Parts: sequence; structure tokens; C-alpha cells
Amino acid sequence: MDMIEIKKGGVYTVVSSSGDDKPMITEGEYVGYAILGEEGSLVLRVSSEGKSKLRLIPVGTISYIEFDEENIVSKNKEDDKGKTTYFN
Repeated sequence: MDMIEIKKGGVYTVVSSSGDDKPMITEGEYVGYAILGEEGSLVLRVSSEGKSKLRLIPVGTISYIEFDEENIVSKNKEDDKGKTTYFN
């Protein structure tokens, strides 16, 4: 199976756990990956109150990510063995 990489500039919907009983749904442009404390996080650019903001979503809180085929890059597993930002 090919590895799937979410690409910078792609628009994704991320459903993650929150402090409430309901999940947090974030739709935004993927701008990168960051470390938050000791945990990795996805960084999305979101619009809030007419302003562009960055939101860090810890990987451990993510339930699922939705996206269209145009917002991914498929790569052969052998292309980038050392990378850790891929979802399989």
C-alpha cells in the first residue's frame, strides 16, 4: 500500500476530542507539523471572527481526518523511510 501524505495548502476537516462531551470539528488549511510539549501536532490555518488564526491539534486527540483525493500525495513506502508525518 502506498503511504498517504497530507499536503501543505490542502483543506482538511479534523475531528478531535475536546474538553466537552462533543468532539471538536476543525476545517482549515494544513500549514505544517509542530511539537506541542512532547507530542506532535497538526497546524491548521482557520478563520475565526474574520481573522486568520493558527490552530495546533495534538495528534493524540485526533479521531479522524476527512479530505478529498486532490488534497493528498501518494508516495511509495520506499521513497521516504525516515519521515514520521505520514498517515497509513
